Amino acid sequence: MNRQRKLNGPIARGAARRLSSSAFDETMRELVALAWPIATAMGGETLMGVVDTKLVGGLGPAALGGVGVAMTIAWLGYMVIYGIMRGVKVCVSHAIGEGHGHRSVRYAQAGMALGLVAGTLFWLCTRDVAPCLRLIGIDEALIPYARSFLATYTYGAPAGAVASALIHHRQATGDSRTPMAVGLGGNAVNALLGWSLIYGHAGLPALGVRGGAIATAVSEVLEAIVLVALFTRDVRRSSGYVRARAELSLAGAARAVAALGVPTGLQFGSEMLAMVALTAVLGTLGPEQVAAHQIALATIRASFLPGAAVSEAASILVGRALGRRSLAEADRATRAALIIAVSFMAMCGAVFAIGGGAIVQAFTRDPAVAPVARRLLAIAACFQVLDAVSIVLRGALRGAKDVRVPAIIGVAVAWTCIPTAAWLLGRGLGWGAAGGWCGFLGDTTLGALLLGWRWTHGVWRRAYGTGDVRARNAWPASRERERRSTPEAELAR
Repeated sequence: MNRQRKLNGPIARGAARRLSSSAFDETMRELVALAWPIATAMGGETLMGVVDTKLVGGLGPAALGGVGVAMTIAWLGYMVIYGIMRGVKVCVSHAIGEGHGHRSVRYAQAGMALGLVAGTLFWLCTRDVAPCLRLIGIDEALIPYARSFLATYTYGAPAGAVASALIHHRQATGDSRTPMAVGLGGNAVNALLGWSLIYGHAGLPALGVRGGAIATAVSEVLEAIVLVALFTRDVRRSSGYVRARAELSLAGAARAVAALGVPTGLQFGSEMLAMVALTAVLGTLGPEQVAAHQIALATIRASFLPGAAVSEAASILVGRALGRRSLAEADRATRAALIIAVSFMAMCGAVFAIGGGAIVQAFTRDPAVAPVARRLLAIAACFQVLDAVSIVLRGALRGAKDVRVPAIIGVAVAWTCIPTAAWLLGRGLGWGAAGGWCGFLGDTTLGALLLGWRWTHGVWRRAYGTGDVRARNAWPASRERERRSTPEAELAR
């Protein structure tokens, strides 16, 4: 009998290790499957920003500078809106994990309603920004271009907000490829229409910067139309919509989305404003410092965007796991996301450190700009791993519906480190842009430490502590229940 027990112990432990390894491997595969289309879509948007800049650049420096000012203001508003729409993703992920995937349609509808309101408000606020631009001291030569571009560009804000809600809904249900395809198609329309309307090709009038703004607004409207049509088709085919309406009111769904999305939106907007403050301080140090800053920012997007995509995928898997009340699965998804993001961004950091000079030469050979940009990439190499940890944990905590404390941490750390370092080190001690970028080191270090503590010791974990053993033992069955509860499974039935 004792001998049998001695044999059973190692056998049981080996079986448990194999089950754990199998679960982790499946989590990794699911994470990558969700993340790569998100990263591709983000990369497409970044590439379109480069194309738009190139197109507008042909109109002269004043036009280019005016559009740059307008886009800074536009992204402040859009970041708030996109942050609010993150609430849709979290609510849908939890509903699927709970076995109530049919309710996802109500969260999508709530997101669309909130997006229409937020997008319309932003449109109203940007009818004429010329007085505000003069108040903050923007060069008078840039103001007509900035005013015209922004007033036209934000006609697409309501549609862009609706599209964002539906994108997050689809990603949460496990379909990140359809939004990618729609987004890439919209980017192609934007490029072709922008080229035609800015310079008057293909029989269209030459409208200058306003033509570029029209192209972007039209592409956003078209993307929203396609996504709404797909959503409507799915709702009509689903057998659970009537049940969802009976169980969850639109007002209740909107409150749930707003409770998660508003803190995230305010965080995104505040952090974007901190970046604007950094650029403003660097702008007082000379054009060479700002140029080097822009080159380094454009470069590190190559590592940031895949990391952000992994974070978005992690928020989905964590939400589903906690919907099933499985803290063990949530930890496993976060661990897998950290491995992927840290590995990738660490490799990018090595490239920045070793090949920074060659990268900078692809942008400029200006002897006043290139050395500064190389120093900035060397600093970026130092914080890549920390940034990966911070990015993933933000997404994981959002998936856990823990948004308020992380938002406070993010805003406080960003404003404490980034503009402060630019002012004290960059301007006060004469370190230039490198002083401002030292703020990124502080931001990512503090962010990784505080968010890491929040993930492992946060109060939110108490709500799921009793579910660990049950979820660990019932892992295969719980995943099967989740698959049966997705909207796609309902359509199949």
